[in-house]
Order: sequence, then C-alpha cells, then structure tokens
Amino acid sequence: MAKDHCVLCGVETAYDFNTHVDMRRGYIDGAGQLCPKCYSRGTEHGAIAVDYNIILGTPNDQELGAKVRELYYEIKK
Repeated sequence: MAKDHCVLCGVETAYDFNTHVDMRRGYIDGAGQLCPKCYSRGTEHGAIAVDYNIILGTPNDQELGAKVRELYYEIKK
C-alpha cells in the first residue's frame, strides 16, 4: 500500500493513504499528514496531546506518568 508523505518536508510517513485520520498521529485537518519532526516543531507550545485511550487504559498514576514522559521524549526526537 502507498504511504502518505509529510506535507511540509515530503518524507514518507508510517501511514498508508487509506488509514483513517482518527488513527494517525500528526494529521492536521485542512493541511494533511506531518512527519514526527515537523509535527513536533509546529506544536512546541508547552503542551502535548495524550490519547484518551492511554489515560483510560492506564489505571496506575505512576505508570501513566511514565507513559506521558515517554511520549514527550518520542515527540522531541
């Protein structure tokens, strides 16, 4: 299946064209798919988005904190 490309830098992303936008990370409505680097550069404003499934699926607060920190560092790569 053909992969989608970042609308800013053109790099191939991990998402197939037919992957629904609700199942993607870094998709901007009205703009398109961004790669992780372009997405993190454009969203550096002191906050990150955490999928509610991670929050609801992690009953232990300490584990949730670890997952949020992991997401933060993943975005900063």
